[in-house]
Amino acid sequence: MQQSNHVNPDPFNKVLIKIPSPQNILIFYNPISSAGNTEKTAKHLETELKAHGKYVQVYPSEKKTKNYKSLKNEITACDLVIIVGGDGTVRKLLAVMDKTGTPVYVIPGGNESLFANTYSMSTNSNDLLQAISQGNCLKQYYGLISGTDIRGKKPFFNMASMGLDSLTVKNIGKRKGPLNDSIYVWHGLKALCSLHHPTVSIRINDKTIIDRQSGYIIVANSSAYAKNLQLVPNANPSKPELVAGFLPGAKHQHELIKAIKILQRKPANLPMQYFSGKMIACTVHEESYPLQVDGDYFRNRDIQSESTVEFNISPSPIQVLIPSAFNNHPPTGNLR
Repeated sequence: MQQSNHVNPDPFNKVLIKIPSPQNILIFYNPISSAGNTEKTAKHLETELKAHGKYVQVYPSEKKTKNYKSLKNEITACDLVIIVGGDGTVRKLLAVMDKTGTPVYVIPGGNESLFANTYSMSTNSNDLLQAISQGNCLKQYYGLISGTDIRGKKPFFNMASMGLDSLTVKNIGKRKGPLNDSIYVWHGLKALCSLHHPTVSIRINDKTIIDRQSGYIIVANSSAYAKNLQLVPNANPSKPELVAGFLPGAKHQHELIKAIKILQRKPANLPMQYFSGKMIACTVHEESYPLQVDGDYFRNRDIQSESTVEFNISPSPIQVLIPSAFNNHPPTGNLR
């Protein structure tokens, strides 16, 4: 176990590998991301890629992770999966990409698109074509969630948290149709009015480090969070470990600080405690509480009182195709 309040640099290019330039490409787009413009973007990419001699198939994304199992053969047969969507779409494809070993590239199409922004991926088709030509990939680990009443292990890439953000995504709930920033702001204000933080116990690698304290908790695999807020700046997907950030006695003024820093696109610099390890277990006491995972309400149900949620690092990494913009200026332990 490691406790730290400082960024621990670890250049991403230490895990850089080279692959043959992808020829057989599969595109998934999320129809409700980016105000519903993702299908148009996917079709444009299809045209551009075919003009460069690539074989391309385009599919709308699936609502549930298990539905991608029927496409496992297609994913195995292709050289690259391109996702046009947000972090929720990436999350649902993590497990099958791990099993097939197929590299992934993401065209930002969500309200945050933390995954795409982490690797300097853009909507520019020329950036994608150049990345395909260069064939530079990173091996990146992801997280797995299991525990009480959770069937199997649920993957995530960026983070999971309990606090104002999880109350906000719960309020948004099963809303249908495209989402935008104003929807998040409105539901965030509603969540702020009823804000209460969970009382939790946290174990890192089976050692208790937080015992029945109230506060904000985030378990992160990446430093990316809400327009460079960097709540967990030393989280790094190149490392086979997760980082837990805990803000004891979190108050409304902390949320005000976060809101101001988001507008300024600056790190929050809150007085958080940090712990790292391969396994992080969180037990919720006193009352149930929502958990948000990569921007989604986890399983559309709260974590019940006295239930324990375990976060483990994946045993093997996925491959991420990176654009030259990232390759030339990789971040060192934190998001730029």
